[in-house]
Amino acid sequence: MTKRLFLTATLLCAGLGAAQSSIPALPPGSAAPASTDRLYPSGYRASQLQGVLPLIEGLSSVQTSFVDEQQGRVVVVGASAVDRLELLKRLRTAGLASGLVTFRTVATGTATGTPTAPVTPAAPAPAPVAPSTVTTLPARAQPLREPHRAALVGPTTVRAGEANTWSFTLTNTGTQAIRLQHGACDVRFEVLNAAGQVVRPDPKNTVCTMQLILTDVAPGQSREVQKIRWEGKDGQGQPVPAGTYTIRAVFDGPALIRAADLKVTVR
Repeated sequence: MTKRLFLTATLLCAGLGAAQSSIPALPPGSAAPASTDRLYPSGYRASQLQGVLPLIEGLSSVQTSFVDEQQGRVVVVGASAVDRLELLKRLRTAGLASGLVTFRTVATGTATGTPTAPVTPAAPAPAPVAPSTVTTLPARAQPLREPHRAALVGPTTVRAGEANTWSFTLTNTGTQAIRLQHGACDVRFEVLNAAGQVVRPDPKNTVCTMQLILTDVAPGQSREVQKIRWEGKDGQGQPVPAGTYTIRAVFDGPALIRAADLKVTVR
């Protein structure tokens, strides 16, 4: 009887050991995932999205930001090109993917998520007005301190309705190198007719790429900062009449740089 009980106990222990060995073990040093860390269809988890929110603090141009529950991303509204680049750098430093963030230029529609700041309503579209003599170019940054000269290099005679490009060129006239870290759309321009009216204004709410550009200009040298493109059309997309026009351009990135005005004849 004793031998039979001993044999039964031995078989039970062997079966229990086999059952335990069939349970997959976690990798060394890892823990079971928290049941509250939701996985969104975007492939990102709730903990990753929450990790983005503190990185937005201090970006003054941001109107609001919130977690889009349907998209599975953090939506940032109203950030300038400079603040977008700064947020992307913070994400890289924190080891987070840039795809966690979606940028919007203005607050539109109904947000599906919990806002982290009050939403500023978008202003109504203004009624059509006659061309203005007031510049539409931005001037948020402080002027570049280093001695320099900026110009637009390109054709001076064009045809209305045909696209042409001009290069915004920066020349270092000082003794110290100029280094600019900026976005891919920091050069903006407008076109004036012979009467000084802005017939092609600087477009508003332009969605720009998040490409980071480094422009280094040694003393005595010139470098292209960015190209601009004009099709010889006005703000409504119509070809302008033949005549003499002036192209004005500025670089409004980490510093403000104004190019010399360029006269262009439209045939």
